[in-house]
Amino acid sequence: MPQDLRTAAIVELVQNAPARLGKTQVQKLVYFAQQCGVPLGYEYEIYHYGPYSFELSHDLGSLDSLGVLNVDSNPAGFGFDISIGKFAERFKVEAKYQKKIEKVTKQFGLNTAAQLEVMATVHFVHSVIREKVAASKVRAEVIQKVQALKPRFTDTFIKNCYSDLERSHWI
Repeated sequence: MPQDLRTAAIVELVQNAPARLGKTQVQKLVYFAQQCGVPLGYEYEIYHYGPYSFELSHDLGSLDSLGVLNVDSNPAGFGFDISIGKFAERFKVEAKYQKKIEKVTKQFGLNTAAQLEVMATVHFVHSVIREKVAASKVRAEVIQKVQALKPRFTDTFIKNCYSDLERSHWI
């Protein structure tokens, strides 16, 4: 996968997000950008906060070092704040991917890290089991598996995230 497309897509996601982003949020926005057709080639696996790409994590560090992004510790002492760096303007996403990235930032840009964690986990689990389970049982199976993976979240919160993804045709 060309690194310039990856860099341009990440810059576009960070630049167009309606709120400041942390590492977890960028991970999930890139995940959803891939899911809607931006060919970034990151491999995701389930990790502490849902689908996670170790390669993307490395890229975020590199982009910070190169001045394309600023990845700073949150002044409140928890997490990170990611913003556009002084060299970000060198990277522009191709027009054919622009609408897809706008869709992701519009749909998910205001979500908290916790909401994105659960929504991305629901989407990931759904994509893994949807062909292995009878259609009438997919929802219940996904919710059950996400509850097992994310026991700190309430049943209602997980179900609401599932419903949000359903309404917006992500699952």
